[in-house]
Amino acid sequence: MNKKWIGLIALAIVVISFIIGNILSNQKEPMRRKTSASQTTLPKLNTVVNKNIHAPIEISGHLYAYDKLEIYAEVSGVLLRTGKQFREGTAFRKGETLIMIDDRVYLNNVLAQKSSLLNQLTLLLPDLSIDFPASAKGWEKYLQQFQLDKPLALLPEPSNEKERYYIASRNIFNSFYIIKSMEATLAKYTINAPFSGLVTQSNINPGTLVRIGQKLGEFTNTELYELEAPVGLFDLSRIRVGQTVNLKTQDVNGDFKGRIQRINRVIDRNSMTVKVYIHLSDPLLKEGMYMTGHARGTPIAMAYTLAKDLLVDNDQIYVVKDNRLVLKKVEIVGKMGDRVIVRGLSDGTRILGETWIEAREGAQVSEK
Repeated sequence: MNKKWIGLIALAIVVISFIIGNILSNQKEPMRRKTSASQTTLPKLNTVVNKNIHAPIEISGHLYAYDKLEIYAEVSGVLLRTGKQFREGTAFRKGETLIMIDDRVYLNNVLAQKSSLLNQLTLLLPDLSIDFPASAKGWEKYLQQFQLDKPLALLPEPSNEKERYYIASRNIFNSFYIIKSMEATLAKYTINAPFSGLVTQSNINPGTLVRIGQKLGEFTNTELYELEAPVGLFDLSRIRVGQTVNLKTQDVNGDFKGRIQRINRVIDRNSMTVKVYIHLSDPLLKEGMYMTGHARGTPIAMAYTLAKDLLVDNDQIYVVKDNRLVLKKVEIVGKMGDRVIVRGLSDGTRILGETWIEAREGAQVSEK
């Protein structure tokens, strides 16, 4: 290929490139100027209307048995077998025998002391009939009703101090109170259920020796439970003892009603809450269940609700003044989930109604 052809080819390439460039430049639209965010994104504004707000008070916590008894031995002896064994999971009604320890040796000592007192009273009566004939009938009646297998009745009351000293000199009062003390100890050999419930811990077996101070087990009331729930200081003035609380749990189906029994007035400094104690009673409930619910507190008068994320430094919000944003301090008087209840805003005040990336004091705003 000679130089002439090479030149023609190069010229053709230049001409074709120029033609293609002109076609593409005619089809391309001119670049548009990008508008600023402040021109395209306008904040939402709300108008404040204060009213009475019925805000439920959130309640949550674990259930605990209201009555839970740790049983310790106050006497020693061999544990006897009873009709219903003291085993974990065994239910007892109020008054049923939980534990019985062999008391035969101690019972004989009590009977011996009662016999001794009976003998003293028998010897006292003839002398009393001579020295204090007016009181003799009362002591004679007491002696007639005296039974070794029954608890001692109270001694007749002396008619005057002289009679009191006379009886005391015969050691009657001393013997009487020794026996009453022994009767109290004798009663500890048998432990009865103080309420209906369930054995939740058992550390003994029939036939084993029980020692003084030994822990025998635990007995729990299964009819009444207590829930301990923290309540914020915002809501403390809105609840009262006796108020109904609606509760539920994920463990069983259904709604449960409780009642506020006590309110602690000591503030937890870490959480700034107080403890509220709620009583519940239902066969479906079990100790350890986690429950949630709410109490209907008294209405919060003349207040306004807004989203929690609109707060600045936890106690200020943006309000509109002369089409510009300014910060205004508000009083937080309650909470409802992700919203807060505030006071300090006049009716008709225009406020920022949503989070706005360009929000700052002095920023110019207008309606969407």
